[in-house]
Amino acid sequence: MPEHFKLKGSHILLRPTTMEDMKDYERWNDPSLKAFQYDGPWYKNDNFSVLIEHRKKKVENGIKPPYRFLEIYTNEGEHIGWLNAYHSENDCHATAVGITIKEDEYWGKGMGTEALALWIDYLFEEMNLTRIGFTTWQGNPMMLGLGKKLGFVEEARIRRSCFVKGEFYDRISMGILREEWEAQRGKFAFLRQS
Repeated sequence: MPEHFKLKGSHILLRPTTMEDMKDYERWNDPSLKAFQYDGPWYKNDNFSVLIEHRKKKVENGIKPPYRFLEIYTNEGEHIGWLNAYHSENDCHATAVGITIKEDEYWGKGMGTEALALWIDYLFEEMNLTRIGFTTWQGNPMMLGLGKKLGFVEEARIRRSCFVKGEFYDRISMGILREEWEAQRGKFAFLRQS
């Protein structure tokens, strides 16, 4: 794995996962963290243990570009979460993305905006993508706001399709096309700082 690879913004940097990162993943396996409340709270918590094992195997086998997930670090060296792409070679012109900030104190500070913008820019540059999208739920206004801030538009709403704490919520799919991203990427001064 090219250990020197990183994407640097004004406040964060993205880099490939290492086995050392798994200590944080183990610590983050805590249902009281905000991320568990907003990122697919209808999933069972044991799914996170499966994710940890999956990441460990990927690191052991060697992670090669183009990357499907990267770790989010502050410029001060604190590991705060990760980004991923749900990409299939069978549908090579589109991918879905996700972002998880596991450290509660970094929510609402612009770290997610910077990280996801760097990730989107990387994916459009490194893969021959036409579009990037994500799906969230009505109860996650932070992700919906982040998508709008980065130029994503609502493309679908699946009504009453997730059940959280005794209530039904809509799932919302948002997307951005390559030309839409390229037309507005210049407003993010931190993109491609090296």
